[in-house]
Amino acid sequence: MNKLQCSLFVMICFFIVGCSSNSAYMDNQTRVAHTTDEKLDAYRLKPLDPLYVRFNGVLDQQYLEPVIDENGEINLLHIDEPVEAAGSTTSELEDKIERLYIDGGIYRNISVNVTMTAKVYYVQGEVLQPGQFPLSSGTTLLQAIAGARGYTSFANRKKVTISRQGKIYTYNLTVLEKDPAQDVKIEAGDVIKVWQSRF
Repeated sequence: MNKLQCSLFVMICFFIVGCSSNSAYMDNQTRVAHTTDEKLDAYRLKPLDPLYVRFNGVLDQQYLEPVIDENGEINLLHIDEPVEAAGSTTSELEDKIERLYIDGGIYRNISVNVTMTAKVYYVQGEVLQPGQFPLSSGTTLLQAIAGARGYTSFANRKKVTISRQGKIYTYNLTVLEKDPAQDVKIEAGDVIKVWQSRF
């Protein structure tokens, strides 16, 4: 009975190891970052995001182009205190700004539109056209590689990293190419590196 249990345990371990090798997420930090499904969530603003804030229905200001500071805040005309912007969607920030102006008695009627200005990401390493690229909404890792005109003949598709806010995430793109559902959304400022194959 002990031999049977031991054999069964070894088979289960091999099965688990075999299944985990089909993951596109190559290290624990990368797997943990993708355990919560954020693909359907609206983008949440972050420090250093550049914004375009347009005001309608008022004469003394038409637009502002603030950058969210390191504390996650922006400054607005006629509002004494900085406004918390990080963590909000653009729609939530629009509502917050409108309420501040109307509830504060600054304007009776105002409509605010908040959009994000141009953002970029970078592709380095074994791609045919490395460089800086404009970030479109919903750009994925595979699309970013294609935008850099694809791999060189020396590329290691099993080791592609994204450097994001001081952390490095490692991906196996051969798995992503077979299972695009695992593809990863690119964020502004991401540095993508396709590493060189050893042979």
